[in-house]
Amino acid sequence: MTRETIKCVVMFADVAGSTAMYQNLGDDLARERISKSLDALISISKRHSGNLVKTIGDEILVYFMDADMALIAARAIQEAMEDDRSPETIGVSIRIGMQYGSTILEDNDIFGDTVNVAARIASIAKARQILCTKELAFMIENEELINRSRPFDRLRVKGRDDPVDIYMFNWEQESDVTNMATASSFTNPARHYQARTLTLTCGKHKIEIPNTTTSFVLGRNSDCELVIQGELISRYHSKLEHRRGKFIISDQSTNGTFIKTRDGLEIFLRREELALYGEGFISLGKKVDHTDIDLIHFSSV
Repeated sequence: MTRETIKCVVMFADVAGSTAMYQNLGDDLARERISKSLDALISISKRHSGNLVKTIGDEILVYFMDADMALIAARAIQEAMEDDRSPETIGVSIRIGMQYGSTILEDNDIFGDTVNVAARIASIAKARQILCTKELAFMIENEELINRSRPFDRLRVKGRDDPVDIYMFNWEQESDVTNMATASSFTNPARHYQARTLTLTCGKHKIEIPNTTTSFVLGRNSDCELVIQGELISRYHSKLEHRRGKFIISDQSTNGTFIKTRDGLEIFLRREELALYGEGFISLGKKVDHTDIDLIHFSSV
């Protein structure tokens, strides 16, 4: 039995929506397609100096000794899955979560906090996403890879006092995600705006949120500050908080949060955040519809 502590990048690559595949394709065809996809993921990882630890159901666990190579491998995986010309990847989407840190390597298996964090990140990733921690994002040396990494979310992890900062790696050449990140960054024209109060109006409800607010949750669960029912609305759908003179809305839902500003700009958030300023509308889980009784009007002053 050999045991050593190494510093490495831990990556979980998971087949997204595998349950639906079994339901739609049947057990045999779905299992065959997933198995072939995992074989492709393993092959790609090994070509990029990845070390396969094991397969766990519909995902693989791999570690890399080089941060840049880990990101390049993750991008290669997503690109391969996007190539619908291959019968082995048709209909298969992958979500990837990664973390860098100290890991216990014992008999070709790995253990420790780094592995647990990587698994937790993979669990919140959506299909076709690559997510990693800030620690890993800050280790990247390749300039192109650096330019494709941006802050994405904050995540509470069991056993840690402080939330973990999550970064998203945009592997596509040009996408709506890139445009969204630009539109929702804190370098927008409102960067010098200092909001004191955010007023929400939804039906008969009118709520004034002061700038001392650290968490105001919108969703269908009864303990949310603003409860809104609907099939497309998550239990804890979005969160509002005041940071650096601005009210920030953070989406934490399945179906996303839709924002429409007073000047007509329409913005879609999914596991992203946006600074609210001026006036506009918030719609949970579906596009802004002015006839919707659950449409939220916001005004920041």
